Amino acid sequence: MGGGLPAGDYRRLCAGLCWARTMRIGYVIPEFPSQTHVWIWREILHVREWGMPLTIFSTSKPNEKDRARHAFAEEAERESVYMWPRTKTEAVGAVLREMFTHPVGFLSCIKLALTLEKTKNRGKVRPLLPLVLPACIMAGEVRRAKIDKLHSHSVARSAVLCMMVKRLTGVPYSLTLNADLSWWGGSVGQKIDESAFTISITQGLLDELREKFSSVPRERTLLGRIGVDTRRWSRPIDRPLPAEGARRLRIVSVGRMHHNKAFDVLMKAAKQLSDKGYEIEVRIIGDGKERGGLEAMRRDLKLEGIVSFLGSMSEDQIIDELLSADVFSAVSRHEPLGVVYMEAMSLGVPTLGTTSGGVTEIIDDGESGILVEPNDPDKLAKALEKLLGDPELRKRMGEAGRRAIVEKFDSRIGAATIYEKLMGEPAPERELPRAAASA
Repeated sequence: MGGGLPAGDYRRLCAGLCWARTMRIGYVIPEFPSQTHVWIWREILHVREWGMPLTIFSTSKPNEKDRARHAFAEEAERESVYMWPRTKTEAVGAVLREMFTHPVGFLSCIKLALTLEKTKNRGKVRPLLPLVLPACIMAGEVRRAKIDKLHSHSVARSAVLCMMVKRLTGVPYSLTLNADLSWWGGSVGQKIDESAFTISITQGLLDELREKFSSVPRERTLLGRIGVDTRRWSRPIDRPLPAEGARRLRIVSVGRMHHNKAFDVLMKAAKQLSDKGYEIEVRIIGDGKERGGLEAMRRDLKLEGIVSFLGSMSEDQIIDELLSADVFSAVSRHEPLGVVYMEAMSLGVPTLGTTSGGVTEIIDDGESGILVEPNDPDKLAKALEKLLGDPELRKRMGEAGRRAIVEKFDSRIGAATIYEKLMGEPAPERELPRAAASA
């Protein structure tokens, strides 16, 4: 081998490379691509860049209202293998195939559906027996794609699908836990116990998981924070922070129009600032079932001309809005982690968040942003007033926020964790961007 690797190391390296080339991974993502799935797409791009062969499986396409507005949506939809809808011939054929060629696994799926505690889906408890049909369809697709491992980005019904497919094909599955354990309804313990490993996106979730399910070996539960592509989410040199002397200060917020996102609290705080004489502009990006109620509240508070509802936007449009912001504010009543905070901070926008959930793992209060207790418009108004009245503080916090995201929450860091667990080898070296706010 000359001056290269010893023969034994060389053979092991070649074996490892061969293994990496043949290992095929299936990502299971419910109703993909939805507007909130951008962080998953970032992860997919990174692991593919490092050579992971990956097939996307999804339960069904999202409805038009929830479908992602981002540039990747069409590409993601084209390549995803959807379990439903299927023709009657395909559906019946899939069930009959599994019933007669894998009878033990098929009966095991029926038993699981009848005995597993029902899982909540969007606040509704739905029966599990109908999942046997898409599980049979997915089992056939998994065999056709020669999938070696499945990874579910949901611990709800997609995890049940993986449990059923495991019974039909023997293909193991793993999980990403991206919300509180209580969010996923019943049988979370069994889903986690049967998984090869479970990645928690925050330290708080990992601690909760290990405490509640202490029988699961610790090496099968690990931390894998999701993140933002800090190369893409970076303030261009020709887009400096808003000028200090601007007459009208702009507050931007992003999220679904849902009670949990507390846009009502933001509007009440905006009313206080407006009444105090501040010339402010509040721009809310997102959509949802509560939009009508929030628009009525805007009329009642006489905030027309101050508060704007912009609807769902593409990633490029959101970046453009955030680059024009003086402050980013999102004071959810509860937030498991919050990619929107990372996105704003990565662009160097001074950020105000909630003390609830995993946001405290992102924002160092008083350093890289400000944290406010939820459901308190008075405290929110005071925090916004502090930022709006101090351009130097905004600049300092924006720079510190950018550094924090680059160091801890670049999306490549979390993607490396899942790559290493699924592929059984270290992810390639990553050159992370510089931490400066103007990088």
